[in-house]
Amino acid sequence: MSYKYRTVRVRGTDLVGTIARKHGSGPEIYETSKDPNTSVVPVFFLATGEVRFFDRSLLEDVVTPTAE
Repeated sequence: MSYKYRTVRVRGTDLVGTIARKHGSGPEIYETSKDPNTSVVPVFFLATGEVRFFDRSLLEDVVTPTAE
């Protein structure tokens, strides 16, 4: 199984990390619950090497500028 990584920012902060999604078996994010209302997502922060858990509503995608 392969993984697809998304860069996300924690809303209201400067914290930027990465979440992993299973690739090839549906768009499910690795979460602690199947219910999106109670689910939290593990976010990896490369700068500190730690994994912290956040509610999905606190995360927003970081759009990387495209090179022209």
